Amino acid sequence: MRMLFASSDRDLLECFGKLFEPDGWETVTVFDGTQVISSLAKEKYDIVILDRNIPRIEYKEVLTRIKKKNIPVIVLIYESVTPKILNEELLPTSFLPFPFDPGKIRAVIDNVMKKAMSVDTVKAAGAEIDVSAFRLKNGPAVTAEETDVFISVTEGKPLLAEEKVYISSLNAKLAGSGAKTRIKYISKKGFAAVAGNE
Repeated sequence: MRMLFASSDRDLLECFGKLFEPDGWETVTVFDGTQVISSLAKEKYDIVILDRNIPRIEYKEVLTRIKKKNIPVIVLIYESVTPKILNEELLPTSFLPFPFDPGKIRAVIDNVMKKAMSVDTVKAAGAEIDVSAFRLKNGPAVTAEETDVFISVTEGKPLLAEEKVYISSLNAKLAGSGAKTRIKYISKKGFAAVAGNE
């Protein structure tokens, strides 16, 4: 499998170039947006990891080009994941807050790739997420983590504290898609997908 890793941090590029070889990844590293666009035009990739602060071509333009090729993209950010970031019009497949350890990025890559190869649709209370497309039916894109939260809620699993940030953005996206579904906290039961005004 092939990975394109794009960052202006040359030390990080060198580290990433070697980090995933034992996992069977062929990793191509580039250090600016121009190189990302050029590399995407010449080669096929299974996933792209993109630093949000990529120089020379604006991040949103680079992300748009990657998404047009239907390649899963993980964006490195230098802040916490917030509902504001999750509700941006142009959304990557996943965000990875910096700094991170190798185990965390491996877990995020595995999660994204598993979903990208999935044929599943997750349904609850009238709402649907197409897992491999990272998209609500008749609605906007969702991240891999928002999909995980939706799956956990539909299966009645408890959410981790860090997953709760995804609920408000998911509810906004559900409302925007016309679904009559929302995620609600139910006393003594936890979070659940409910229809209408339940």
